[in-house]
Amino acid sequence: MERSSSEILAPARTEISRGRPRAALKELETARAELLAAGDAAGLTEALELTRAVPTLAPTDAKSRERLLAALEQGIASLLAGAIAAPAIPQKAITPLGEGGPFVPYGAASSEQILAPARAAMERGETKRALRGLEKARRKLLDRFDVAGLGELLDIAQRLPIAKLRHEKARGQLIEATRQNVRFLSRRNALRAGEEWSDPFAAAEPREAFKLPSLPPMSRREIAIAAAIVVVIVGALAAWALVDRAPQRVKHAIDCPTGQEGSPTWSPDGKQIAYAGNGSCGTQIIVIPAKGGPKRELTKGFGELPDWSPDGRTIVFRSKDGFSLVAAKGGESRLIRVDDGDMGASWSSDGKSIAFVHGLIPYQDVGTGGFYYSTLYTMNPDGTGVHRLLGHSCNPGTPAWSPDGGRLVFSCKNGIYAMRLTTGDLVQIENWDYSSPVTTSWSSDGQRIAIGYGDIEIMNADGGGDLRSIHEWGSVTDVAWSPDGRRLAFVVSGWGPSVNGLYVIDRDGGHRRRLAAF
Repeated sequence: MERSSSEILAPARTEISRGRPRAALKELETARAELLAAGDAAGLTEALELTRAVPTLAPTDAKSRERLLAALEQGIASLLAGAIAAPAIPQKAITPLGEGGPFVPYGAASSEQILAPARAAMERGETKRALRGLEKARRKLLDRFDVAGLGELLDIAQRLPIAKLRHEKARGQLIEATRQNVRFLSRRNALRAGEEWSDPFAAAEPREAFKLPSLPPMSRREIAIAAAIVVVIVGALAAWALVDRAPQRVKHAIDCPTGQEGSPTWSPDGKQIAYAGNGSCGTQIIVIPAKGGPKRELTKGFGELPDWSPDGRTIVFRSKDGFSLVAAKGGESRLIRVDDGDMGASWSSDGKSIAFVHGLIPYQDVGTGGFYYSTLYTMNPDGTGVHRLLGHSCNPGTPAWSPDGGRLVFSCKNGIYAMRLTTGDLVQIENWDYSSPVTTSWSSDGQRIAIGYGDIEIMNADGGGDLRSIHEWGSVTDVAWSPDGRRLAFVVSGWGPSVNGLYVIDRDGGHRRRLAAF
């Protein structure tokens, strides 16, 4: 029986949720071959979105991701061109077990049944078999996003009697892995409900250190052999560290993480563009002249999804800990609101308010069948005065303000909407099912809206009229209208270093040029 695309991509989703990019890329490559053989263009498109979402820290992983993206693009193009007939793939029925609970296939085992073999082994005093059973159960419960089941597993592991040192080590690793899984799923559920996430183990008492058993005294010969082994190991580790400088690279990857490049925003005078790009310390906010020229790293650490204030003095962006501000001239950034979501914020036209979205984008909320869960808020420029505007009935993406400050435009899972802030009324401008948030940008005269979703599309702000594409490249992810309304900045991804980057184009589709390569 042929598998559905969800089943084929499940291992890759799991590796992404665990923060293992290299393993995720391997699973995605395996999935690509199977989906291509099955002629599943929709599955390949889903795999493409997942691949773009894989966080790559090492240069080798980045190259692997670029090759995989190119192969996926080629596969999708060949299927859409009719080179391969796409057979129908039966989808496996699923049923939700309560709000925020796991999605379990019909006929699947319950958490009690999954944990039963480990419980039985523990009752028989078979510690090794119980640990193996618990590890198998942990993986199954994680794949089902079963927080309650993982909690039961954690309780069993903590009560499991241990007599041998190697078993204690294995139990410690199991407990730590389970806690990380619970943290991840708890964060997902909190974001789904539009709530702040808190660590469920923050108040837990630290476990007492395990004491090694006393050992008999060693003979002189044993001491000499042990000393020689230690010298060899230390020398090898020192040579490896000095030659490869692996510890320094690991520390750099931790201190300077990478994120999604793009999200251009214009300075109010139209002379500069700020965007998220990979610099000397991971993904940072970078400023470049709109006519091209030398780049300037604005933030000293991680930053993405920037938006320039109307007075030109400040940029709001998503930092490692939430939403932060940094002066347009540079300097230290300032955190104004702690937030563990993935979407951005934007300034009102008068600079007195910031609209932001709290929530996860689909590739991280891997247990929801592709939909994201997000909430739209406004706040003061200092992070106070938070006011909720719209929740999960729409699942909004990062909003854009109208020039008169009276409306917000944003993508929902079923189209593009504009909200009138005085009444809260929603007007659907465009009807389309989106699998991920779409960037929107309002023209300076307030008459048109640009979106970046494969192509650059222009539509009337009142929802009337036909869509007009000015850049049919099929891989545009972000778009921003210039203050004078004559140009648009946009981002191309998925085509490799020779094509990917930040571009500027005239509103009629002419004079396209690349300002920065990604």
